[in-house]
Amino acid sequence: MGYAERNITASFDFAQRLARAKDLQEMMKLQQEFVNSQMQALSEQAKDLGQTATKPEGGRGKSAT
Repeated sequence: MGYAERNITASFDFAQRLARAKDLQEMMKLQQEFVNSQMQALSEQAKDLGQTATKPEGGRGKSAT
């Protein structure tokens, strides 16, 4: 599953959970959990993209930029 697809899935899941929240306190808790999980995902994606960008292409020793 690609980054965009995972991010969209996470956003829709969050929206569904938010719609079922019983009160403002639960909504705030869900928001904080979502922000934390998205920051973690962003960190992992950036690390992965950084590693991909610095791998040599076809053994020629060039970085993929």
